[in-house]
Order: sequence, then C-alpha cells, then structure tokens
Amino acid sequence: MVNMQKGMLKRSTKLVMMLFIALSFKSYAQDIVKIRNQNFTSYFSKSQHLPVLVVYTLTPELFNCSKQKGENGVTLATDPQLPEYSDLKDDYTFTQFDHAQMMSPSENTCDKDAYRESYYYTNVMPMPKNLYKSLWEKLHEKEKIKAKKFKKIKVFAGTVGRNWVIGATNNVIVPEYCWKVIYIPSTDEYLCYEFHNIEPFNPDDKIELHKVDINTIESLAGVHFVNGVISASYVVPTPSNN
Repeated sequence: MVNMQKGMLKRSTKLVMMLFIALSFKSYAQDIVKIRNQNFTSYFSKSQHLPVLVVYTLTPELFNCSKQKGENGVTLATDPQLPEYSDLKDDYTFTQFDHAQMMSPSENTCDKDAYRESYYYTNVMPMPKNLYKSLWEKLHEKEKIKAKKFKKIKVFAGTVGRNWVIGATNNVIVPEYCWKVIYIPSTDEYLCYEFHNIEPFNPDDKIELHKVDINTIESLAGVHFVNGVISASYVVPTPSNN
C-alpha cells in the first residue's frame, strides 16, 4: 500500500512538473509576437522589448543595385505594427550598448521601404558597440558574399538569456548571447555563429573563432532546424518560416 502511494505521488509530481513546463512554454509563446515586414520576419518579445528571432531570405536582388534606393538620414523607429512595445528610441540613449540590427540595412538597399523597415526596433537588439561594429557587421558582409555566390540563402538571427536591463522608459533586456545561422539551400549547409554578448573586446578576434555546429545553436536557443526550416515553441509553422 505504501509503495503504491509512493508510486502515485511520483506520477502526480511528474505530471505537475510537465504541466508547469507546458504552461511556461505557453506563457513564453504568448509573449512573442510575430511581425512580418517586407524583407524580414521578427519574433518580438513584448516583455523583453527585443526580438528573440529574426528570419530573412537574402538574394542579391535585395542589395546589389547600381544605385542605393534607401533614403539618407533614416533613423531607428517604432514599428507601426507594434507601436506600444517598440517605441524604444530613448531607451538606447546614454548606454554602453549599441542598437544592433539583426538584418543589416545594407542588405535592403534596393527598396526604400524595406530599407526604412530595417531600422524598426523589431529588428534591433542591444549589443556592445565594439562587437556590433566589428564581428557582427563582418558577418553581414559574409552573408552578402554567400548570397551572391549561391543566389539565395536563409538567415536566422536570435538572442538568448539575460545579462541586465537598459532603458529610460522601458525595460530592454540585454541578452547574454546572440547567434546567427546562415543556411545555404543549394548545398544544404549550415554556417553557425555564437557570440557572448558581454565579452571584453579583443581586436584580434575573428568571426571563425565563433563558429559552432548546428547542435550548439539548437541547444543554446531551444530551436530545431530541418532542411532550413526552424521550429520552436513560439514559431508559427509556415512553409518558409519567414
């Protein structure tokens, strides 16, 4: 009788734990809003005020123009699809973090509307200035090289964890990690990169030193990739997930 009661207690405890985990994932998923702009899709956390994932397909036609069509003087702006949570202009002022775009404006120069949208805060995360202006921008250039060579790539950029908070009026979470996966459909190849978002700047650092395998990204971010399609608790399944 005692053993039976212990068994029932263990099963009940396990059931409660599973229910708690399921509810936690559901709550997290409800916090994430899917925002589709012309050239990128953002999965934006309303509570963290930053994207946990940005997905885009990059082809040379998006940036390889004879004349840039993006307007000069474009600045960071609220995403009109989510104004209540992406009005963050004042929150990046006077901080040691830069407003790092997940999809670079330089990848959107062939359409003035797409270029302007790349400055929405639904495409922005806080990143140390040195990291953003060095390795992250070099990775953007690498994406364009791969897009020119293979005609089409898919890019997944994400954030994980929490270090501290910035913001004058909103709590903008500074993630502990940021990551990027470049998928090449024609070769079924993944190029994966992971960055610790608070590491001291090293002028000798190189992109290749941050290269990891796809399993590392999946474990870090709680996502899964199959044939260039990402799945996660907050990702709404579509044919391309972008």
